[in-house]
Amino acid sequence: MVKYVAGLLFDEDRNRVALILKNHGPAAVVGKWNAIGGKRTTMSAGQPESPSAAMWREFLEEAGVDVQSWQPFLILRAKGSNPEWQVHFFHAFNTKKLAHVRTMETESVMIWPIDELPVVVSNLAWIIPMALTHQSQHVHVYEVIETDTFAA
Repeated sequence: MVKYVAGLLFDEDRNRVALILKNHGPAAVVGKWNAIGGKRTTMSAGQPESPSAAMWREFLEEAGVDVQSWQPFLILRAKGSNPEWQVHFFHAFNTKKLAHVRTMETESVMIWPIDELPVVVSNLAWIIPMALTHQSQHVHVYEVIETDTFAA
């Protein structure tokens, strides 16, 4: 199973979010804006990187910002895909950190108003609202299983 992390950094007023324009990966994401993240790595002892450590690392690599306040809210899995995959989604609300987000690698990173989002990966249509309301719903982490929507 391929394991990923993805993070949504919002301002504290919940009006803006940082997204990344995907230029590689499955066809379902290329050319669309997505949450910022990537693959979890394997540590030197052969242990997989924890989702929270991977989220911190990926956001720093992709957006140049050290965010310590990531909160998990969703585990999205695909069954029946070849290979199967899993994404741990995180959110954080920090206006000062959001102001420093920038493109660090080959994929553009931008801050978008929530009410003026560009063409995003299709599941972000429900993932962003879930992240925005997560704390008020008193649910620790949702788990959702998708079908072959994002199969390679």
